Amino acid sequence: MWSTFIVTLKTNLRNKSALFWLIVFPIALSTMFNGVFGGLDKAMSITQVSVAVVQDTNWTNAVGADTLITALSGGGRSSDGKTDGNADAVIGDIDLGVRLLDVTKVDTASQARDLLADGTTNGIIAADGNGRIALTLSSDTVATANDGTQDVGLDVSLAALDNVIDQYNRTSATVKTALDDNPTAALTRTFWNGIGSAMNGTKEITLTNFKPDVMARYYYALMGMACLLAMSYMIHTVTTAQANLSALGIRRTVAPLGRARQLLAGFLAGWLCSCTCLLVALAYIRYVCGIEVGGREPLAVIAVLVASFMTCSFGTMIGAIPKLTDGVKQGLSTAIACGLSLFSGLYGGFAMELSDLISRKAPVLAIINPTQQVTDLFYSLMYFDSIQPFIRTCAILFAMSAVFLTAGVIMLRRQRYEHL
Repeated sequence: MWSTFIVTLKTNLRNKSALFWLIVFPIALSTMFNGVFGGLDKAMSITQVSVAVVQDTNWTNAVGADTLITALSGGGRSSDGKTDGNADAVIGDIDLGVRLLDVTKVDTASQARDLLADGTTNGIIAADGNGRIALTLSSDTVATANDGTQDVGLDVSLAALDNVIDQYNRTSATVKTALDDNPTAALTRTFWNGIGSAMNGTKEITLTNFKPDVMARYYYALMGMACLLAMSYMIHTVTTAQANLSALGIRRTVAPLGRARQLLAGFLAGWLCSCTCLLVALAYIRYVCGIEVGGREPLAVIAVLVASFMTCSFGTMIGAIPKLTDGVKQGLSTAIACGLSLFSGLYGGFAMELSDLISRKAPVLAIINPTQQVTDLFYSLMYFDSIQPFIRTCAILFAMSAVFLTAGVIMLRRQRYEHL
C-alpha cells in the first residue's frame, strides 16, 4: 500500500496539466484580479487636498471657520496643549481618521490666486461678508478629479470637503436666523444641544470581525473553482484501476494488493497533492495579493483540507463511472467546475448577483453546489465573528463527501469483467 501511495504521488506530481490548473491558473487569474481591482480601495479613500486659506477680515468674522479648517487639516491638540499638525482630523468627538486638508495660510485673495495659478494648491477657501465660506478649485484639479486615474481618491476627498463646508454654512445660517428671531435662545443649553445633534454626520462602523477587501469574493470564488479542478487527480487514479479502460488497470486488477487498499492509497496521494496545490494558491492570494481572512489563517488551512477531501470524493465518484474513458471524465469534471463556478459568482458582477439571488431565494440550490460551499468556507471566516458558520459549512462538505464516496464505492463494487 505504501508503494502504491508513493507511485501515485509521483504520477500526480508529473501530471503537468493538473499542476497548471491547480497552481499556475489560480496564480495567473489572481494576478489579473489584483491588477484590475487592486486600486478600488484607494479609489474610495480620502486623500489630502491642498488649499490656500484666505485669513482676511471676513475670515476673522466667520465664527468657527478657523476651528473647522484646523480640525480638517489635523491640527488637533496634543496632551501638552500644543498644536499637532500631524494628528488626524477631529471634529468635536468625531475622529475622522484622516487629514482632509493640507492648508497654506495667506493674508489676501490675490496671494491665494497666485498659489492656485502656479499649481501650488488645488483650491482656495475664503469667507464672504455674511460669514459663509466657499471652496474654489482650479480647472486642472476639476479635470483630474473627473478623470479619476491621475490622483486616485481626489474626487472622494472633494466630495467630502464640499459636504463639510455645506454643512458648516447651513448650520451657521440656522444659528444666525434663530438668534435674530430669539436672542435669548443662546442662553439655553437646549438650543446648543439641538444645534450639535443636527451637525452629527455619518459614522463608519464595521459589523464584521475585520474590514474585508471589497474584491475578496472573486478571489475565493476562484478558490472554489480551483478546488473542483483538483478532481482530476482522483479521476485518473480510479480510472487506471479499472481493467476495461487500460492495460494498467488490468495489471492492477490482478495485483496481490486489494482494490480497496489501492484506492485508499490513491485517495490519500490525491488528497495530499490537491491540498498542497490549493495551499500554494491560498498563500499567493493571502500574502502576495494581500487578501486577508481576518487573522484566521489556521482556519483557512483547515478549509483547504476539508475542501480537498470533498473534491477527492467527488473525483472518486466521477472516476468510478463505468465505460467512460479518462479523457471524457476529465472533460466532464472541467465542465462541472466551470459550470458551477457561474453560480458561485466567479464570472463578474452578474454572476455575483446571481449567486446572491440563489442564496436568498433558493438556498437549497446553494447548499448542494460544491463550489459555493467552498467559497462560503472563506466567506464565513471573513464576515462572521463566530466560527459556527464555518463549522456548519465544513459539515455540509463532509456530508457531500460521504454521498460522493458512497456512490463511487457502489459503482466500483458492481463492476465485473468477463475476461481480462
